[in-house]
Amino acid sequence: MQTNSRLAVLLTVAFLVGVGGTSAVYWLLVAPSGGADEQLANAATPSSPTEVESSAQEQTAPADTSNASEQPKYAVRSLDEIAGMKSVSEQQLALRILLSNLDEAQVAALVTETPDVLDVSDRHDFQFAMIQRLAHLNPSRALSLSMEMETDYGPGQFVTSIFREWAHSNLDEAVSRARTLERYLKASAVSAIVQERTDLSEGTIRAIARDLDNEQIATSSIAQRKIEEAIDDPETAWNELAVDLQDDSMNYRAISRIALAWVEKSGLSVLDQVSRSLTNGQAREYVVSDVLRDVAETDPEGAFNHALTLENDPYNSILGSIAGIWAGSDPRSALTAAMGIEKTSVRNSIAESVIRSWAWDEPKAVLDAVNTLPAEFQELASTTALGTMAHESPEEVAAIVAAMESGTVKTSSANRVVGTWANRDHSAALEWILNEPGVEEIRTELLSSIMHSLVTVDPELAMSVALEQPIDEDESGWGMFRPAGVGLEYSVISSLAYSDVDKALELLPQVREGPTKFMSFQAVASSLIMNEDIDKALDMAQQFPEPDREKMYQAVSTTWAANDPKGMLKSMDRLPSKDSKSRAAAMLVMTNQFSKTLSDEEIEEAKKYLTDEHKKAIEEEDGEALQTLFQAF
Repeated sequence: MQTNSRLAVLLTVAFLVGVGGTSAVYWLLVAPSGGADEQLANAATPSSPTEVESSAQEQTAPADTSNASEQPKYAVRSLDEIAGMKSVSEQQLALRILLSNLDEAQVAALVTETPDVLDVSDRHDFQFAMIQRLAHLNPSRALSLSMEMETDYGPGQFVTSIFREWAHSNLDEAVSRARTLERYLKASAVSAIVQERTDLSEGTIRAIARDLDNEQIATSSIAQRKIEEAIDDPETAWNELAVDLQDDSMNYRAISRIALAWVEKSGLSVLDQVSRSLTNGQAREYVVSDVLRDVAETDPEGAFNHALTLENDPYNSILGSIAGIWAGSDPRSALTAAMGIEKTSVRNSIAESVIRSWAWDEPKAVLDAVNTLPAEFQELASTTALGTMAHESPEEVAAIVAAMESGTVKTSSANRVVGTWANRDHSAALEWILNEPGVEEIRTELLSSIMHSLVTVDPELAMSVALEQPIDEDESGWGMFRPAGVGLEYSVISSLAYSDVDKALELLPQVREGPTKFMSFQAVASSLIMNEDIDKALDMAQQFPEPDREKMYQAVSTTWAANDPKGMLKSMDRLPSKDSKSRAAAMLVMTNQFSKTLSDEEIEEAKKYLTDEHKKAIEEEDGEALQTLFQAF
């Protein structure tokens, strides 16, 4: 009896404190010696307004250590003390106990203090609790403050919390103030009001929502109430209520609950009837998927087999979702089921999904079992598992990779490892790549894979490392970003060109001659043009001898035509030769077929610069001639 009374007191306190009260009850119930009641009594000693308001300017004086044992654990008087607590749960409890003892002005003062005390990442939860408490004391002031606060989440969540309080304390005032909100915030306010005031009649709820231009919210809320009342007879509820609600996405969750209740009562076979009765494709996909995911938690095989029979799962998203849930509890059974799918493309897609989920959840188990998996999925299993492990221990995984036999598995795994490692400790990752004998044959490729992240933290080091690597004329596999015969420093310059063009210009003279220099200059020139620094871009072309100079002008023209065709047309005389003008004009004509930026008159003006050869290639749409025309390198 005493325990029940104590729990009732704690639950009452949690209710008064607000959201987070459940964690408060937990902490109070498991409080150390002295008892939760004693701690709560000690912690509930109100702070004076002077103490709270001065907390933004100075720290609370250190407590007398001789009486430390008498200090309640969560009795704090400033945000600084709360921010210093290591446990999030302790912070939340301490904050809510503090808030429960403050008046309106003191809570408002804390709200304005948070940006000076807390980091952005920690601020939202604190501000939410404060606004919620202030809404209990003065919802109008809470709303005004929430509109002024800088937050990544916007005021929407605050508005919902405020109007939930306001709907009970002064409904007329809440409705009046909701009229003044922007449309999307007004919708949040209406939802909060109609969901909280379940005691109001349907007519009153509709009148309030209509007054606030959101009658559909009231319609959905009323329908959901009826669903809750009829849930004990899901078949009747489905036939009489759910089907008529399918065209409003706000109702999807509610009708999904009816479908699930029906399935739980009558079995999965009724899901076919559910699916057939939903003519709205989006509603059907949501409800069927939602029900099957819920069933998969207890009967994954049944949910999976039913998903295989669906006619309206064109991208196998529902089947893949069920397979992922099954993989979380029994990955081998899920993989066996996936391998039994008849259609090859679906079988491979679902099997890959299962293996990825398994490797993310249990990477070491997957590595141990990799040789027992179907051969076509062993590479995926290894690379995914090693990549997952690399987040925790890149050094350990790097040693495993170095000892592997050469091949695609080793290369893919090594790239995954160093990519993760470089983001965490670029120096250690770089040292391993440069000095580990086991990756010597793929060293250049690994350096390329981390070059962007290395440039971000230390461009000078990145350039130094790149210049130490030989240029392999037979190198292949780099694609459009770094073709064969192009040095690694191009990766450095191209990264900097779009993040720090001044630094790119500073390092540009170090680039080796040949194709590397041409492509590096082209990357920087393109960036300059996009930044509207045309003069500097054109000056760069002058640094090349013929015929590379013409190629540089062509590269400049390509970017210029795409970013500022009108400006380029007005500046055609700045290009030095008849050929460069013709190629630039051809680029304007060709790109305008898609962008439609230039008028017909401007296109005719551009065509005046075309040579007969280029004009013929465009008119005849000669693919080979056009490829030669636009090939800068």
